[in-house]
Amino acid sequence: MLLINECVSCLSATRTYLETLTAEEYQRPLELLSAASIGQHTRHFIEFFQCLLRQTSAGEINYDLRIRDKAIEQDPKVALAAIQQICQGLQESDVNQQVQLCACYGSKVTVESNVARELVYNLEHTIHHLAIIRIGLAIVRPDLHLPDSFGVAASTTKYREGQLSAQN
Repeated sequence: MLLINECVSCLSATRTYLETLTAEEYQRPLELLSAASIGQHTRHFIEFFQCLLRQTSAGEINYDLRIRDKAIEQDPKVALAAIQQICQGLQESDVNQQVQLCACYGSKVTVESNVARELVYNLEHTIHHLAIIRIGLAIVRPDLHLPDSFGVAASTTKYREGQLSAQN
């Protein structure tokens, strides 16, 4: 399915930095990122996908119940292994499965959703964090070449292409 392929492609783009950064670079708190590290941002979006995959069978998704595994934010190899597991799990997902999405904003809020809708959310959420990570990488590893599409939403890419076509 196209949506699963988009998620896998987005997650696979992380190899660009996960296979290159040292643990020190990956863990380094960056002032520009409110003292967060590239590893913390990576762990964050990984755990959202893990939550979705782990909780789908129960029919209720609650991203507040993330595990927050410090090893993912401290070791790029651990993060890469987690991403590979997610990509495998995505291939087995039933995108049509109905789920309840739960969140707590002082009190519990529950809304109807489905796996496909949650994949869209996770994809956009990951792209947002990759955009932040791109800023961090410019500080930590300014020599690292990233694809133009890294951390850019598909709609933004399409818009930019349209603008270029209109100019020509």
